[in-house]
Amino acid sequence: MSEKLVLIDGHSILNRAFFGIPDLTNSEGLHTNAVYGFLNILFKILEEEQPNYLTVAFDVSQPTFRHKMYAEYKGTRKPMAEELREQVPLMKEMLKAMGVTIVEKGGYEADDILGTIAKRSEAEGLEVSVVSGDRDLLQLATDHIKIRIPKTKRTGTEIEDYNTKEVLEKYQVTPIEFIDVKALMGDTSDNIPGVPGIGEKTATALIAQYGSIENCYAHVDEIKPPRASKNLKENYELAQMSKTLATIEIHADIDYDLQSARLEQIKDLYTEEAYLLCKRLEFKNMLGRFEVDAPKNQAEEHFKLVTEKKGSRKDFCKDQRHRMCISDHSDGGKKGCEHGCWWADESFCSTADE
Repeated sequence: MSEKLVLIDGHSILNRAFFGIPDLTNSEGLHTNAVYGFLNILFKILEEEQPNYLTVAFDVSQPTFRHKMYAEYKGTRKPMAEELREQVPLMKEMLKAMGVTIVEKGGYEADDILGTIAKRSEAEGLEVSVVSGDRDLLQLATDHIKIRIPKTKRTGTEIEDYNTKEVLEKYQVTPIEFIDVKALMGDTSDNIPGVPGIGEKTATALIAQYGSIENCYAHVDEIKPPRASKNLKENYELAQMSKTLATIEIHADIDYDLQSARLEQIKDLYTEEAYLLCKRLEFKNMLGRFEVDAPKNQAEEHFKLVTEKKGSRKDFCKDQRHRMCISDHSDGGKKGCEHGCWWADESFCSTADE
């Protein structure tokens, strides 16, 4: 049986979780709903897939080769909400605490990293599952690369799965042809222009018949309706550029060691460090997944119960780090605790008469 790799589109899943779950904050005021939703999707995927390898790819806030080709690429997108932005480093911190391999590189989008790793791994004989909310990744689907698109709802997470067969059944074109459909119809979310006047229905019909924009152009005089023929003739260079923009790079120059992403068993992800972070974020219903013992409170080891009177009074240290009872002092009025901490300032301590 072939080994399996799970690849996750970090920003895409975080974004999907952010908009799929109501706002959550912990007692520190940190927004946590995107991280919480991401982890729920991750745990569901891992339980279903039982992978041998796990990797998460993130976008980098730098221009890519697509921006250099077309300055307006993704130019219509709204800035990321600040409540979501602050959760990106928090999500990476959680993944690192769990020992999950993270890959990112300037000049490339996460899609390119995922596509490159997926194709390399398929060539090495692995079964690959790519988890993303971005349907652009459907172009990567094969019989051995499955695209999994989660939908986060209040009632839970539902996932649509696509191999070659499912893409063809739903979109009437193959995964590779899916690129050409987008090249003709454009994509408003990525600000890919496409060919003016050609929408999804016409684009799908043309690619289903001719297979590519190149073959469409070779038969441009035969294309129906006539308006589509005319527009393709006049905007073929725009269609070619749109196709390049829409094509995921599967030969990205990235360093990736598959063995570093090995996951011997899922429970290895439930580390003490991740447990502490879940506690900090107040993900109480996730703590049961961890088998680690609750970390010791080292200060408690220094607590002292006083049962005998050694004088007429006892001093109690109020410092939150050293909340233990201490005995009489004859140190010139200074107050102290058994850790050896001393204060001249009376506001730190109180004296209780016996």
